Amino acid sequence: MSRSTLPEHRSAAWPLTWVAVALVVYATLHPLTGWQWPDAHGFAWLLPKHRHEVANDLVGNILGYLPLGLVLCLAHLRSGRAALWAVPLTLLPVSALSYVLELAQFTLPNRVPSVTDWMLNTLGAAWGTLAAVTVHALGLVDGWHRLRERWFIPQAGLGLVLLWLWPLGLLFPPPLPLGEGQLWPHLRLALIDWMSGTPWQAWLLPDDPLSLWAEVDRFGGEEGWAAPIESLTVATGMLAPLCLACAVARSPRPRLVMWTGLVLAGIGASVLSAALNFGPPHALSWVTVPTSVGLLVGAAAGMLLVQRSRMTCAVLGVLVLLALIVLIHLAPLDPYYAQTLQAWEQGRFIRFHGLSRWFGILWPYVALGWLLARIFGREGHESRSGRQPPPTL
Repeated sequence: MSRSTLPEHRSAAWPLTWVAVALVVYATLHPLTGWQWPDAHGFAWLLPKHRHEVANDLVGNILGYLPLGLVLCLAHLRSGRAALWAVPLTLLPVSALSYVLELAQFTLPNRVPSVTDWMLNTLGAAWGTLAAVTVHALGLVDGWHRLRERWFIPQAGLGLVLLWLWPLGLLFPPPLPLGEGQLWPHLRLALIDWMSGTPWQAWLLPDDPLSLWAEVDRFGGEEGWAAPIESLTVATGMLAPLCLACAVARSPRPRLVMWTGLVLAGIGASVLSAALNFGPPHALSWVTVPTSVGLLVGAAAGMLLVQRSRMTCAVLGVLVLLALIVLIHLAPLDPYYAQTLQAWEQGRFIRFHGLSRWFGILWPYVALGWLLARIFGREGHESRSGRQPPPTL
């Protein structure tokens, strides 16, 4: 492939780099509250060295930056840069990011900046960079590139990232199995906090935040409606990533592979989430008759998309995501659910300070935006002009 064709091919490494940056920033500055400007004696451009170091923190500092170094270096290599340039273009900004985040911890009361953390973060990024250069030198990146050229459309970068991140959003148990996207109750509770003591709170929001959960619960409280809405929600939750997969894949063969992987990933993530958050004996507690029916319906509907065109899959994906967003907002909520989970050390670990929860909340909206961009962008133009080839084995 010539260099002139590279810009058309959007590598998934760049979106993954931004995801890795967001993870690092969030984990370093969590809980993102209690900011205070440090006094002159408490701040120093030269990071302090602490006498006592915790082994888990030392390992975590290395492992936390290793994926960032890996994907950023791969992104530079995939952009056509030689390894001689990709290595410094990776290590310098990642090390600078770590240094800035360590300085930012002077403004957080419960965080302690450390020169050891900065050095270990840089070391982790260096290990990731070395892994990227090694993988590239062995030809594995070129092999993946050739496979992706055959299997996926050139603009599949963000779509593939969304598919890889979908199971992570399930690690924080959603209101219903596979039911991601319940955003509005969280926004309303945030509005209550922001508008506290202002006229807008009395005009727009109830005085008692717990009444918000009762409003949502009234739709799912009827026995005749609870089981159908649970099955429909699980079905749309399973079908949404399958539609996205069929919208990025060129032919039925990769669609079948991705169908198998996504169904197994959805089940596996749900089992792992229940086991880690509530204990191994409850790993299958989410499996009920309505859930099983919904999972079977969603998987079967995804199989029917294997021979459909990418435009059909994208349009259906938009409809399915809209249905998922509506249905998940009808699901009952427990106002003490998240607070109870915070008491579990295993729960805090698996959620990575709550990031997997936000993956699950925001995933349908990002996927919806990506599909709409494909429909009204180049994919839609090709479909209307009749240039899209039919899927073939």
